[in-house]
Formats: sequence, C-alpha cells, structure tokens
Amino acid sequence: MPHRSFKSALTNGHRAERAWVDDLRSAGRSAAHGRKLVIKGHNKNTDHCETPDAVVMMSLEIKERSISFTCPEDYPYDTVFVDDMHGMAKERLKHFAYVFKSKPTGKWVWISALDRDESWTEVDVWDRGRSHNMRTLVAPKSHLRSAEELLELLYPHTLLEFVAGDTGLFTHGGGDSEEIDRSDPAARGRGRKAPSKIDRNVG
Repeated sequence: MPHRSFKSALTNGHRAERAWVDDLRSAGRSAAHGRKLVIKGHNKNTDHCETPDAVVMMSLEIKERSISFTCPEDYPYDTVFVDDMHGMAKERLKHFAYVFKSKPTGKWVWISALDRDESWTEVDVWDRGRSHNMRTLVAPKSHLRSAEELLELLYPHTLLEFVAGDTGLFTHGGGDSEEIDRSDPAARGRGRKAPSKIDRNVG
C-alpha cells in the first residue's frame, strides 16, 4: 500500500472539515471554519498548530442565585433547580449548559444538559414572584461542575486569530437591553415577553 504524504492527508482533512461545517450551516446551525494553514517545513511529530478544525456556537442559560456558594462542593442544597418546565417546553433550542452564579460570592458553577438522566426529576416548586406552583426540573447536586471545567471547553481569546472570519463579538460589546415589538422575529421563541432570569426561575 503506497504511503500517503502528510500534505495529502492534510488536504483530505481540510476537505472533510469544510464539508462538516457546510453540513451544519445547511442545517441552519452556527459554525465557523478554523483557518486552514499549511506550514512550510511542518514536522507532524514535533510541531503543533493551534488552529481548530471548526468552532461552533452553543447556548448557555445564566441564572443568578441569592444563596452563597463558591464551588459544587459547598453548594448548600442536595438538589439544584435547573429550569421551569413551562419555559423549557417553549424553547426551540436546547441549552448546552445552565450556569448558576452566587449573588453573595460572585462565584459560579454549572450543569450540562448532556448529563440529564433518570435522577433528574420534575417537581412542583412555589414561585414567590408569581404566587403559584411551577413545575421545575431538578437535578442532584452531584451533577454540578466547577467553573474551571467549563472554562477549559470555551475557546480562548488568544486563539481567536485561528478562526476564519470576524470574531470581535466574542471579545467585546453586546449585552445591552433593547425593546422590540412582538412581531419582530427576534422576539419569537417562548411567545411572550421574558421576565428577568431571577424572577422567572425559582430555586
């Protein structure tokens, strides 16, 4: 069997990467190409290029809690209120993770939607803001993860130069509130004006 050159393997790999990103884009999902660099004199045994094959955008849900904690180990309850089932039923997109930030300490932990199993339950929780019970998804405290685990998965600023295209929105800007009409496509989703995360989500 003839030996395949590194350059040939690289070309085939780039072709597969481009096709995968194109497939995701065709499915209506947000994906970016890594820069396709061919480094002269590259030694595959000793050199490593940081450029990613692809970078994808995923959704996170951020929830502030009035309770004090700094890490999964000192989270003060045995269970975690993940989200209200009514709102989740209207979501068109599943969130990759739910982030819980402690208002007293400023620290945060998170839980991955990929970890959902039979130990996650649905219970009725009293919502003080709405004065009625709300069906809520509850997970065991043991499924909480440290902030460091998520940071290890998130693409760093120092490597954004290796993403093909404008990446400025990942380093600065955004986050402002804006008022839009219900008929605006941006308002579609849950079909209603969303209250604040603190008021809407219990636990």
